[in-house]
Amino acid sequence: MKKDPFSELHFGDAEIPQISIHSPIAIFYKQKIRDNILYTKVQDGDITAFENEEYQALHKNQNFELMYVLQGELTNYIEDKEYVLRAGEGCLLNTQILHREILSEGCNVVFLNLSPTLLQELLANDSSNGPIFTFLEKNLQTDSQWKRSYIEFTPCLPYQSESFHVIIDSLQLEVATSKIGRAYFQRGLILRLLDALENVNQFSLQQIDLDLSKEQYLVNRLIHLIESRFGHISRKEIEVALHYNAEYLNRLLKRQTQMTIAHYAQMIRTQKAQQLLNTTDLTIQLIAEHLGFSTEAYFYHFFKKQTGISPNQYRKKFKL
Repeated sequence: MKKDPFSELHFGDAEIPQISIHSPIAIFYKQKIRDNILYTKVQDGDITAFENEEYQALHKNQNFELMYVLQGELTNYIEDKEYVLRAGEGCLLNTQILHREILSEGCNVVFLNLSPTLLQELLANDSSNGPIFTFLEKNLQTDSQWKRSYIEFTPCLPYQSESFHVIIDSLQLEVATSKIGRAYFQRGLILRLLDALENVNQFSLQQIDLDLSKEQYLVNRLIHLIESRFGHISRKEIEVALHYNAEYLNRLLKRQTQMTIAHYAQMIRTQKAQQLLNTTDLTIQLIAEHLGFSTEAYFYHFFKKQTGISPNQYRKKFKL
């Protein structure tokens, strides 16, 4: 087994690899370059980088891990499940999740490792009632050590959040420095990062419990997939991504939500169009392109059919 080049490797129950970082905060970057990975570690005022083979073993982390895809895409393996994460998407894993990831060519991904002790300190002094902070608080409780859950997040609009990238870059600079006061800046930026994930104008969140029934798990995965593609996804693409027959998935979704895949996708596409009209100054043509409509005229027809008014009328009436 190839060892993670930056971490100490232990073996827990059933010889499961467990990766530990002896620091409250560590940031790792992985970038696929031809057949190797460029690894970069930012920790304790130091930056280390080198090329190596990709570490592909299923493992657990002794810290909470936030993964965010900066560029390209990767295949994320959560125990016996797999799915693709694209630029702007990511997940927050608790310490009980067995996982690994395989990067595609050109993929660049950042991992933020946060110790339970650090998170307990932060949440004791400053937190919100939102889903990210609630997830962390519940998973930090001693009676929750057996729970296998994580949060997936996707950009709620069809482009990446510049402000989120600024926070990541600022945190990386503070973790890399040895200047006085760095610990205070680091902790403040972590809180800002977690708070940004809860901003409904930046990210859509979904908590996944691996101990759910097969049906509920598949419905959650299907909903996440449709929402992450902003409703612009075919049944064939769904089958390829989830490895199940689309008609079977359609029956499951209808049983849970009373909506078919087509109707649910239309609802999401309409919601995203409304959000772009409400919160941005993008032209109607650009909105149509972002949401995958072949022409501006088709977007007008779709939007008016769904809402009863044209995109321009909607923007004039509801623009924030």
